[in-house]
Amino acid sequence: MRPAHLLLLILRGALVVNLLAFAAYTGISVWAALKWRAAATPIDPVWTPGITILKPVCGVDPDAYENFASFCRLDYPAEKLQLLFGAHDPADPALELARRMQAEFPGVRIDVVCTENEVRGANRKVANLAAMLPHAEHDLLVLCDSDMRVGPGYARSVVAPFQPEAKRGERPVGLVTCPYRGWGARSLPARLEALGIGADFIPSALTGRALEGMGFALGSTIALPREVLAALGGFEAMRDELADDFLLGSGARRAGYEVILSDYVVEDALGSERFRAMWSRRLRWARTVRSCRPSGYAGSVVTHGMVLGLLLLLASRGANWGWAAMEAAVAVRWCGALAVARITGDTNVRRYLWLLPVSDLLSFMLFAASYCGDKIVWRGESFRLLKGGRLQRIEPRRASA
Repeated sequence: MRPAHLLLLILRGALVVNLLAFAAYTGISVWAALKWRAAATPIDPVWTPGITILKPVCGVDPDAYENFASFCRLDYPAEKLQLLFGAHDPADPALELARRMQAEFPGVRIDVVCTENEVRGANRKVANLAAMLPHAEHDLLVLCDSDMRVGPGYARSVVAPFQPEAKRGERPVGLVTCPYRGWGARSLPARLEALGIGADFIPSALTGRALEGMGFALGSTIALPREVLAALGGFEAMRDELADDFLLGSGARRAGYEVILSDYVVEDALGSERFRAMWSRRLRWARTVRSCRPSGYAGSVVTHGMVLGLLLLLASRGANWGWAAMEAAVAVRWCGALAVARITGDTNVRRYLWLLPVSDLLSFMLFAASYCGDKIVWRGESFRLLKGGRLQRIEPRRASA
């Protein structure tokens, strides 16, 4: 047997094995979604501990007014709720929106903090949070990215797992985080990102929860008591780390606390996003996951079923069995994505299902690109991602005299 023919057989065999793993993964992701939904925590209408929602901002995101206003319409006792906005730049337009909220929602306590002189560390978001923390009135802290929007029941759902009756095991609940879905996608890149969230990221997060337990958190929402944050070293311990949300979740678990993935799904406002911005952000996410979980991330190659099916079709040289494998991969992918989206309530997958092959190809390209460098761009600044997820700012080159 010629070496080229032997290599082709090995390639075909490897692709078949990976496709079988993809089919198994898809089935597991549906089971994981059902398991997550079944673990929903009942809401006690009497349980309303004081909470401070911290909103670190930098510039104006799509639909920013409605995103912010949604947190002013929570079904929660006003005297037990503080909404805290913070930015490094005193002229940041997001702070102007926050001050507008103060005037339009006088019944809600809204505080605005400028952290201009307190920027230390490469992660400006963490530096912002560290400077905001002394202004937080309540001991239960809720960190939430600026581009998220919620419904009236959000606060009660997030605090529910902390009630004593909700204890699920031997370990006390130390952190609650929320899944999310895309909202308001008004451009092709935004729709592709919405599909990436609903058909790729959330199924993988639910699968990780089911198989390994929650050892991570998502920036959509991170709720934790102040004492838990202190036990993890506070925000100061993460000033130079990219994956602060991941570190809070993994740190809480290592410290002996239980991390809960809430059944409340937050909405991520995507707007009329352009391709370059979408690619840059998703590449940053991909390189973040790769740096935090290198082995698991490498193994996630089996989740790219459509691309694997296409490669097997090419390796089969268009044989009938290659076409059959490709069609089976597409069917498994579509059925699995629709099943998980129905459980999570993400209508984007059904609405943009015709774009799923394009989305899957884009996801595979991001997976490959994540291994082709260590540079990321975050809020207009360039960084080098060091081993373990540490950030090193890349200073712009000065023009020679």
